[in-house]
Amino acid sequence: MGIKDSLKKVFGGKSEPEADVTVSPSQMLRDVGVDPGGLNYGFGSDGSITVSGQIADDSDRQKILDTLSGAAGINRVEDQMTVSPPEPIEETSQEPVAIEPEEPEAVSAGDRTYTVQSGDTLWKIAEEMYGNGSNYMKIFEANSELLENPDHILPGQELLIPDLNN
Repeated sequence: MGIKDSLKKVFGGKSEPEADVTVSPSQMLRDVGVDPGGLNYGFGSDGSITVSGQIADDSDRQKILDTLSGAAGINRVEDQMTVSPPEPIEETSQEPVAIEPEEPEAVSAGDRTYTVQSGDTLWKIAEEMYGNGSNYMKIFEANSELLENPDHILPGQELLIPDLNN
């Protein structure tokens, strides 16, 4: 205990409590560009964290392990993740099919919508709609009346997809 603390104690002053700042593993992973949607976490009393679930590839695995093992309060990361097999390529018919190019939609902000499918995450939807999953918070913010948490969306929900330029 220092002199200031002693004086505060003697004269009745209260020491200021330290701020408790906790960042979830999901948020840490989003911050480094990894979609945490298919992951589950288990926490051990010894400061360990177990990560399980499906990931896209081994580079994501390494980012996840590096990020979590560098986090304050985590002594050990147990890897129980599995890499998802690539989606099968559908066979196409031998007959050539004329494909007309799609014209870009001329929609104003908020006019575009997306219906959530089973297995979707906001990160995955942002990747599909914007080409970059890290824009998921734009979708979350545009749907704040419907969504309480960016990690919790349900199949069948109709989400507004805002224009990134607005």
